[in-house]
Amino acid sequence: EILSVTGVQTCALPISALRHRRELDERRHTMRLITTLWMATASGVVGYAPGLTRAPVGRRSVAVTMEGREIKYGDAARNSLARGVDKVANAVKVTLGPKGRNVVLGGGSRNGAPEVVNDGVTIAADIKLGDNCENIGANLVLQSAAKTDSRAGDGTTTSTVLTQALVNEGLRFVSNGHNAVALQRGLLKSSAWIVKKIREMATPVTSYEQYKYIASLSAASEEYGTVIADAITRVGADGAIVVAPAQGLEDELVFTEGMGIETGYVSPLFVKEQETSTNTLANPRVFVTDEKITMLEEILPLLEAVLDSKEPLLIIAADITGEALSGLVLNLNRGVLDVCAVRAPGLGDVRRAFLEDICTFTGANFITQELGRRPSNVSLADLGYLERAVAEKDKTLIVGCADGRFNEEVEERVESLKAQLAEKLAAAKEFEAQRLEQRITKLRGIVARILLGAATETELEDKRLRYEDAINALKGGIAEGMVPGGGSCYAFMTRYTDEIKASLPDEEERLATDILVQAMGEPCSQIARNAGLLGPMVLEKVKGQEWGYGFNANTQEYENLLEAGVCDPASVTTWALDNAASIAASLLNTEAIVAETEVEEIDEIGRASCRERV
Repeated sequence: EILSVTGVQTCALPISALRHRRELDERRHTMRLITTLWMATASGVVGYAPGLTRAPVGRRSVAVTMEGREIKYGDAARNSLARGVDKVANAVKVTLGPKGRNVVLGGGSRNGAPEVVNDGVTIAADIKLGDNCENIGANLVLQSAAKTDSRAGDGTTTSTVLTQALVNEGLRFVSNGHNAVALQRGLLKSSAWIVKKIREMATPVTSYEQYKYIASLSAASEEYGTVIADAITRVGADGAIVVAPAQGLEDELVFTEGMGIETGYVSPLFVKEQETSTNTLANPRVFVTDEKITMLEEILPLLEAVLDSKEPLLIIAADITGEALSGLVLNLNRGVLDVCAVRAPGLGDVRRAFLEDICTFTGANFITQELGRRPSNVSLADLGYLERAVAEKDKTLIVGCADGRFNEEVEERVESLKAQLAEKLAAAKEFEAQRLEQRITKLRGIVARILLGAATETELEDKRLRYEDAINALKGGIAEGMVPGGGSCYAFMTRYTDEIKASLPDEEERLATDILVQAMGEPCSQIARNAGLLGPMVLEKVKGQEWGYGFNANTQEYENLLEAGVCDPASVTTWALDNAASIAASLLNTEAIVAETEVEEIDEIGRASCRERV
């Protein structure tokens, strides 16, 4: 079809054809731009304008950035990873044992000031290497330490030392032509055998002295160990212990009784103490529901029953609005009722679970439509009991009855939550496990606060890390028992070499047992080296001792470490070995590395400068 547009004849094309032609024109235009830019860049690099013979162009800043991937294979790849492992482990292992030194991290704290720390995972996390392949090895060590810290709360330095020893010894076998896949399988099987044996031989931790031993060894301070043992004795292994800075220079241990709720009163009109903006109820009854209350008629029978009993009333509900809120405030202000309403914390299933915990803590019946209960048919028998309740703007504290009338029900619920927690941990559902741990802590009804006094920020950070590691180590010891410390537990396990090999069917897998046995002596040797002695010589003496005997680096004597109080939690010892074996086995089976290359920048005069890409 021929059309005429302002005297010019054109051919009408379909829309798809026009769009295709436009795309081709755009591509040609883009290619011309790219060519122009490339020629300008090249001219800036070599110093001559295109199309001219040796005609220098003006000085201008032109940078060309080239990125890619570097690939290494075989021994070159594994050796690069091993160098990264060594650099991190050599910095971390100087902190091992009671005679271990500190490491200064430049600019590692939140305010940019240097830190002086003794914590393995903190040191490993701060290390960044210039070589990208070596940095991958460093990150593998950090992964081992971090996983040990998340599972056991301590043992990060031990895990790092074991990882280094396993990698270096294993690479020697791989370089000699042994089957890396078989070594990987054998290493994992051998470590599992040792872990099981350690747990069987662990001694239960039940007394105050044992608490003190484990905490003191982990924190490298008897003073810290005493404070932590006092806190655990009071709040229990499942209780909450909070470490926070103090106003003064001395450490303090403060206990706060009661279950904390992360919500406050529904309206500031419930405030009775104007100076503190709180509402305190003494010996109140507790009404718990997940319903939203809007009409006063819904809770009128309940209010009349409470009025007859002349008891204060704490209402925990999804929300209270409208006529119900106005009626409660009016009765409070006129002195008819001593009442306070608090919003239920959380949402959905989380809210329901937490309200059920509150009912167990107070002895109240949970009022919900799912159970066929409504607020309008509640009686005094459905209400719980408290010794005290303090409601603030954004939090509420409820203190259980002093006579402990509901302690048995609380313990049963805690045991049920512990069983659920074990299932979640086994399924690697970390978020749900954290929720369960919070609920267990709140049900205990008491919180210990360790207030740290320090003259400088550096001292405060070092104290905090030591306290947190020791607290986690002690909780792990209570859960799984304790074993002799100082690396003597690993040294003792080396005598089971023949039994481990007998459980492995493949000859190549049995070679991995030799790798593991050789590496398990390294923690004891490193502790001795940090104490100024010859590590291999100390290790040989410890290997021949009975269970419980070893080298006490603090006194530099060979004695029964269990009786001397040099003990490690079995959980720390087993998780450190398990994670180290896992990372080392994966590294030994590595055949190639793909890493980012360095960034190359070309400056205005054509000189190339390489900057590290970390």
